[in-house]
Amino acid sequence: VLRPAATLVLLAVAACGTADPTAAIRDRLAAAEKAAEARDTGFFRDLLAESYRDDRGNDRAAAIQLLRGFFLANQKVEVVSRIDEIKLEGTDAARAVVHAGLVGQSTGAAALGGLHGDLYRFELELVNESDDWRIIGARWQRAIGE
Repeated sequence: VLRPAATLVLLAVAACGTADPTAAIRDRLAAAEKAAEARDTGFFRDLLAESYRDDRGNDRAAAIQLLRGFFLANQKVEVVSRIDEIKLEGTDAARAVVHAGLVGQSTGAAALGGLHGDLYRFELELVNESDDWRIIGARWQRAIGE
């Protein structure tokens, strides 16, 4: 009798997403790294909330256009990232600090001549919308020497 009840509880938890919000955020950010390397603008349309705003005055549409331009200008993108901190703020909000090294190879560039890259520090504000973590705000700056 206990087994069917336990199975139903496990299924309910699985249907509600991961029980560990920090792990869910880490998974989402890891998926963002892979999507950037695949130059997948569609992933970022889903990742950025409709209410997204950043400290540079970009809304969601402008941020997606920036990414799209970067992906168009670079035939190859490499990302190496490290999540430095995730702070939960209640059950549906969080802040994350991520350092990411971005290297792009310009379209039509020869071997190493067209490579350019930088290290950035991202401060992200996230919300859980329908069991999916989305970014609602961001600040970023070059982080050389950190």
